[in-house]
Amino acid sequence: MYIRVAFMKITIKQYAQSLYEVLAEIESEADVKVALNNFVKLLSARRSLNKTGKIIAEFEKIWNREQGIVEGELVSAKKLDNGIIELLNCHIVKLLSIKEVNLANQIDKNILGGFIVKVGDTVIDGSVKNQLNNLKNKLIL
Repeated sequence: MYIRVAFMKITIKQYAQSLYEVLAEIESEADVKVALNNFVKLLSARRSLNKTGKIIAEFEKIWNREQGIVEGELVSAKKLDNGIIELLNCHIVKLLSIKEVNLANQIDKNILGGFIVKVGDTVIDGSVKNQLNNLKNKLIL
């Protein structure tokens, strides 16, 4: 006689949320390692190791949200140096009254110069293309 144990399906968000809740209460690095080891064993036992990348991505979203860190996009015509990105980070943090922002620099030569910052529903368009379009619209009117 065989006993078949049915596993409840656990979503990627549920895995990530559970991992966050466990790690949020741990204070020592050694305990973090033990918790992560146990988590990997759980994933292995549930044959979910192939979901690891997605779980980590979801965990990062939860972690950032809980820590007050916001993800954003910085579009520029060319790669910006870290000093400029850091200045923009500081300005965005103050402007949006948030704790921290992580801006991912994307390159789009179509904006000609300047930059576009997208954080949540907020878009700051300081691109040369936008400024030229605004000037064109003012001259036509």
